[in-house]
Amino acid sequence: MSARAAAGRVLAAVGFMVLGAGSVMLLPGDGPAGGAAARVAAPGEVEVGFSQDMIVHHQQAVTMAQAVRGRTGSSVAQLASAMELNQIKEIGQMQGWLGLWNAPQVPSGPPMTWMAPDRPGHTGHGTAGHRASGGGGGGGGGGGGAMPGMATQQELDRLGRAKGRDLDVRFLQLMIRHHEGGLVMAAAAARDAAHPQVRGTARLMAAEQRKEIGLMTGLLAALGHRPLPSPGAPG
Repeated sequence: MSARAAAGRVLAAVGFMVLGAGSVMLLPGDGPAGGAAARVAAPGEVEVGFSQDMIVHHQQAVTMAQAVRGRTGSSVAQLASAMELNQIKEIGQMQGWLGLWNAPQVPSGPPMTWMAPDRPGHTGHGTAGHRASGGGGGGGGGGGGAMPGMATQQELDRLGRAKGRDLDVRFLQLMIRHHEGGLVMAAAAARDAAHPQVRGTARLMAAEQRKEIGLMTGLLAALGHRPLPSPGAPG
């Protein structure tokens, strides 16, 4: 419980530190604006929804990495530490975006509505005001399912009780599935977000998680185990 509270303080601090970097990143022009105040283009539902939901998704990955700190074999420990730092950095970046957009840091309704399958050709514009202003509960068909790859509380509790080889196996299995779920979300943002910076970040995020999945799958195989079934897309 104390670790979770500490994680919250770290994440909040990182969010404020990255706010400045995020503001530069999302300015529409490539160069100086000649003294004129630069403006940030209004986000679409995809930009806001992806940022809000991926923050929540990343926070669980950080929680899992912190849960095994100092308790795993050296290879798993090094990977978990690197993933924790990387995901905290990305959380701060997305918190910075939301702050610039004057959007809530957390979704007000069900998760994943920005990925609703009943909106073919959705480009991230059109219903941004609904999401960014925190208005209206979920509904409207499509999305709204659980975020893919998330561990249940029971799985997290078992991870906390595990020891030795079993701890390594459980962590790797849960984190591989968690990353695979994150890929579903990152792929949708890379495809549908209107902001080129958000699309680019989603692509980089997906590439990093694919690399980490490969490393974790190799470590898991060396322990004589296989990954859990891959999560499907929501909806």
